[in-house]
Amino acid sequence: MAVNLPLIAFWQAFGEAMALMRDVSSDPQWLVELFADTAGAPAVLKAKTAALVATLDGEDTVEPAFEIDAMRKDLRLALAETAGSFPLPLARSALSAMDEASAAGWGRRDCAWMPAFWAQKADAR
Repeated sequence: MAVNLPLIAFWQAFGEAMALMRDVSSDPQWLVELFADTAGAPAVLKAKTAALVATLDGEDTVEPAFEIDAMRKDLRLALAETAGSFPLPLARSALSAMDEASAAGWGRRDCAWMPAFWAQKADAR
């Protein structure tokens, strides 16, 4: 749970960043490479570049390696572990966002779909 928390937080934060960038560029390859070349990019961003570009392009070809529902499970376990002792506000916020994605039918998709979920939400507004 502890190892996955920063990774899960990254997927949520990167999704929100993609929503912010929708008006800047519609080229997913450029967007992902831009972020991959920053100091804040985790190794998983470079490892998942092809998957991210595919999901942002709307291709449904990415096989799940770490499903959104699995991330939700880890977040619920982390929150249960600390219940009554100290809060995990980032975990709670990420869980809420991933609950929303799961309720929209995205739960069985790979974590690389979270940025596409937020980009779609931004496009819908």
